[in-house]
Amino acid sequence: MDLVKSTKTDVDLWEALAARCARDDQGACQELGERLWPVWLRILGSSRTMGRFSRSEDDVRNVAVTLLAKIASGNRGALRTYAGWRERNVGKTFEDWMRIVMTNAAREYVSDKLGPPPKTGDLPSAKRLLNEFASSIALDTLTVRPPFTAAETARRLLEFAQAHLPEDQHAALALWLTGSTFPEIGEQLKTSADQAQRTLRAALATLRRYFAPPPDRRGERDEHDRDENRANKRRPA
Repeated sequence: MDLVKSTKTDVDLWEALAARCARDDQGACQELGERLWPVWLRILGSSRTMGRFSRSEDDVRNVAVTLLAKIASGNRGALRTYAGWRERNVGKTFEDWMRIVMTNAAREYVSDKLGPPPKTGDLPSAKRLLNEFASSIALDTLTVRPPFTAAETARRLLEFAQAHLPEDQHAALALWLTGSTFPEIGEQLKTSADQAQRTLRAALATLRRYFAPPPDRRGERDEHDRDENRANKRRPA
């Protein structure tokens, strides 16, 4: 995410206004919000973190309003963390900090819109996830689809995921589909195996909500799941 080719003059002005706003200068807070408002709208309108909600003017404006409230609160809002963040991140600017705040706001908004992930037990197998995707309407949003091989379906799934998931979740999914273990995924993402598993679960929960069949096909999916469960129970241990 880039703050739309901002110039050094823009960043310096934002920096100065942010410093004054953090001291509860309401005039500076208002001016900073007015200057950032069109920037937020442009970025959120093409944000991968926003996923499909980036195509909705109402959803984009809702996140921008949240960001405006964070700025307008001055030292009681998000800006209270800015000075400490700058001290810990030498060489970074207000632009970098704003990018983080914006991504977090977008992620929280999408999470609230989608609701909590379904409570499931074990992760689905990669094969089952690909089958669900191949039979879902989600694939139709990419192109007219001929019969795909498993490799082609996996490629299309990752293309779909890249457009709808945060970068860390997309990366975890890509590694998992190639057979990487959670410790290996964690190593690649520079995090723990437990966190890698949580990241993957979040990715799968989001994707499977996109894969939900239309009402007239839900009975087919439920029957398929029951058949698969019966088959699994008949298999020898």
